[in-house]
Amino acid sequence: MSEIGKYTVNEVVERTDIAAGTLRQWERRYGVPHPERSPSGYRLYSDGDLRAIEAMKRHIADGVPASRAAELVARDAPSEGAPLPAEALRARLVDAFLRLDEQAAERALSEAHALHSVETVVAEVIAPAMVEIGDLWHEGRIETTTEHVASSFVQGWLRQLLRLAPRSIESHPIVVACAPLDQHQLAPLMLAVLLRRAGHAVVFVGADTPIEDLRSMARSLDARAVMVAASTPPALEALEERRELLDGIAPLLVFGGAAFDQDPSRASRLGGHYLADDVGEAVQRFDDLVARTRGTEA
Repeated sequence: MSEIGKYTVNEVVERTDIAAGTLRQWERRYGVPHPERSPSGYRLYSDGDLRAIEAMKRHIADGVPASRAAELVARDAPSEGAPLPAEALRARLVDAFLRLDEQAAERALSEAHALHSVETVVAEVIAPAMVEIGDLWHEGRIETTTEHVASSFVQGWLRQLLRLAPRSIESHPIVVACAPLDQHQLAPLMLAVLLRRAGHAVVFVGADTPIEDLRSMARSLDARAVMVAASTPPALEALEERRELLDGIAPLLVFGGAAFDQDPSRASRLGGHYLADDVGEAVQRFDDLVARTRGTEA
């Protein structure tokens, strides 16, 4: 079933930043977009039309002639107006990073947010894209500079999402930090974004956090939970060396990161709980643990 036209031309101009004259020109010359007409003759654009316009805009910005851009849009149009899948957007984001094209990366993520929820964008576009970039770097197929550009770009995007997420009125926050010697902030930052959007009060600390300082912060904030990420053997060793400082740091202590993904039992040996190697699953697991902790307190 075709999608329903619901946006006026002025609304489309505001959403896409494409002039009304250009929209009419594309429609007349190339058949993209293809708005409905209201009984009074006004154009009404659907969500599918918006996706087609954004795709045209992206191709033209990449130097593709408008006629060819329209052909690509028609070829790639999902059947029955389904949104462009997250996998395709992930591939587009990775390609932009490999070309060191931050404008293309910006367009890919903007389109992803226009089509999908923040939760889907983080878990199914950004997270797997960065895993792929990391794998390419480990295999020696891309340079360190490329990986750094991608990581820096995504970190900036995630920090913006964290700032824009609704603030919870919970009096007992969650403190999210990286272990000592650990500079890998992306995974815990993704988790912080999703937790805040799930309604939790979140304080994101960041990289290379001394456990002494983390313990002091947790006590001063009366934190409900402390979440620590460790990605490397040295970071894990630093946690093990400070095991006694982790005892009683908060009612709930959880761990994540590559060091724990490899052996989840390490979390229990440090007196905490392992979350998951998938950010979406990690949020659900955390919610379950919080509910269990609250039941114990009651």
